[in-house]
Amino acid sequence: MRGVICASSISLVLGRSQEKLASLSMPTVSLHYKFFEDHLNLTCSATARPAPVISWKVAGSGIENSTESVSHPNGTTSVTSILQVKDPESYVGREVICEVLHLGTVTDVRETVSKGFWFSVPLLLSILSLVILLVLISILLYWKRRWNQDRGESSQEYKEGNKLNDVLSRFGGHLKILVRGWQWYVLFVFSKIRT
Repeated sequence: MRGVICASSISLVLGRSQEKLASLSMPTVSLHYKFFEDHLNLTCSATARPAPVISWKVAGSGIENSTESVSHPNGTTSVTSILQVKDPESYVGREVICEVLHLGTVTDVRETVSKGFWFSVPLLLSILSLVILLVLISILLYWKRRWNQDRGESSQEYKEGNKLNDVLSRFGGHLKILVRGWQWYVLFVFSKIRT
């Protein structure tokens, strides 16, 4: 926090002036943003003495603004303004300006919204489920091939029908239990995410 001590001239009733130290705090301003699944929060904070006034230069619709002020024992006041944007994708690449008015001086803080690395938990779980399923299928095919080599059977009819049924009956019970358990796990996780 930057502080300035200045001497001010205060008129007295008798027409004289007296030098008095007055401590004024220049504003400390910060601007940051955070993406959520369905909205974007833009937060601008300013701390100064006397209390600063925060305004936004943002175009668009579906925007809600909330402001909170906190007075500190040292006489400064922190003002935090949170802008909640309902359509976060529309603000990627756009410049957001937070204006802080303090003692007649306007301070602009600019930030360009960039998405960076962002992922969806359901998408991540879906990809993970697909990878696990592919690994299970690969294991099943490996064991099928190995079992075929051990048996040495070459009958086309057996290869097309009975062999697959034998492999599935041999390993299928375990595979079905594993797949069902994974399905229940994914459904449980998705239900927790949505609530």
